[in-house]
This record gives sequence, C-alpha cells and structure tokens, in this order.
Amino acid sequence: MTDDTEGPMSTDIYDIDTGSVPRGDGVRDVTLTDRWNTPLDKPNGGYILATMLRGLHAEMGADDPMVAAITYLASPEPGPAELRTASVRRGRRVQTGTASLWAGERHIAQLTASFGPRPDGPTAELGSPPALPPPDRCANPLEHGMAADGLFGRIDYRLPSVPGWFEGKPSGDPSIDLWQRLAGGREIDFPALALLCDSFAPPVLELGEGFQQSMTVQLTVHLHRLPCPGWIATRLSTRHVVDGFHEEDCELWDEDGRLVAQSRQLAILL
Repeated sequence: MTDDTEGPMSTDIYDIDTGSVPRGDGVRDVTLTDRWNTPLDKPNGGYILATMLRGLHAEMGADDPMVAAITYLASPEPGPAELRTASVRRGRRVQTGTASLWAGERHIAQLTASFGPRPDGPTAELGSPPALPPPDRCANPLEHGMAADGLFGRIDYRLPSVPGWFEGKPSGDPSIDLWQRLAGGREIDFPALALLCDSFAPPVLELGEGFQQSMTVQLTVHLHRLPCPGWIATRLSTRHVVDGFHEEDCELWDEDGRLVAQSRQLAILL
C-alpha cells in the first residue's frame, strides 16, 4: 500500500507500511503491520506517528511538516485501520490539520500537525551534536543478541558501547547517544524523522528494577530540516520520573552536525 502522492506502487518496506489510500471526504485506509512491532508485540509509536503524518500531509496537500503532536489513546494492533483527517486552518505561513486513527470502534491515536514553507530566516544554534565515534567503529546491537524481528530489524543502530541494561547491569544514568538510520540507509523524509524520535529502547531502562517497560502517552516532535544522506546522531535522555510517569527528550543530528529534529514525550511505566 502507498499513498496517492507517490506514483507507482513502491517496493520499499517503509513506503508500503506507512502508506495509506484515500477513500474520500478526508478518510484514508491504512494497514498497520507487525513489521514495526516493539518487544511488547505492539506497533511502535513512532511508526504510528509516521503513518498518520504522511496520510494527513497527503490529504491536505500542505507544505513540509514542521511540528506534530500525537496522543496515544488505545493499544494498537496490526491490521486494517482508518485515518480520519480534517484541515483546521490554512494560513500563508502555517497550515494545521488533525488526524484520528481508528480500528473498528477503537480510537487508537489523535494527531495535530502543522505544515509550512521553509524560507531562509534567522538561525542561532546553541547546542551541539553527540560526540560519537564513526558508525563503523561502534557496536551493532544485532551482533550482541538484540532480536532482529519487528522494529529492531527495520532500523540500523550503532552504539559506542552496549547499554548496561542490555547486559543486566543498568548504569543508573537514563541517557544514551547512538547512531540510527532506516535499514539499508534508505533516504530519510520528514515522517521518518518523526519515527526516529521514538525508535530505540527508552533510556529509563538504565534505572534498573521497576523501570523495565515503558509506553508512550503523548509525543511532540519538531521537524527542523531534512538531513544530509547518512546516519542520524541521536541523543536520548530522561531526567524526571514522577508517580510512574517520565519524560523522554530526543535530539536528532545529521552527519553535517545540523539539528534536524527534536522531541519530548510523556511515557508511563508498566
């Protein structure tokens, strides 16, 4: 399946699995697949976001995505679903729309996203990318026992070292820097950047016992620019856990050292 803006049927798994087909009146047919499942055996939240954002973008015929905020309302399952979209406002600089994902009578997720042109404007970058070794000098977690099925088989990861939680020795520091890209180095578009903001194991796992499983409640992604070809340097961190809920911040940088996306999510410990 692919959306109507992409021409002939694609053979790319990412294109197929995040695609949707217009039905009319702002409704699109979606098929959620288990090829992006997490270890909890549910479709990954970043994959859900990318699918909804692509569908809303195609339906509105808007400019590039700039910000997307999604709330997850029910646990998703692989299978047919329906994306219901609406345009909220079409301004000259910002166009905003909403999309809701339904599986039968179950409301799975709700998205609000804004789109706009990318004119040149004032820029001040006060941050810096993670100080990572080159990807070819980093560890491939698939070679250290990480399962290659579902999500972890669709994203390539490279880490300076194997995380402590992975070896049963959590470090106590809920942060991690790593390289990511779509499997095989597939070109990154804006929905894929949104996916990569929520595509690796949560750093809260480094806090050890009682912090082994987490699920996203709400996720807001800022999409700044498309990356240059190559790997995406990723910084993930959690600094606050309150009554079983925690935040997770993410920064994505391209190989030229430019910030391409950032996000914050609220997640619940299971």
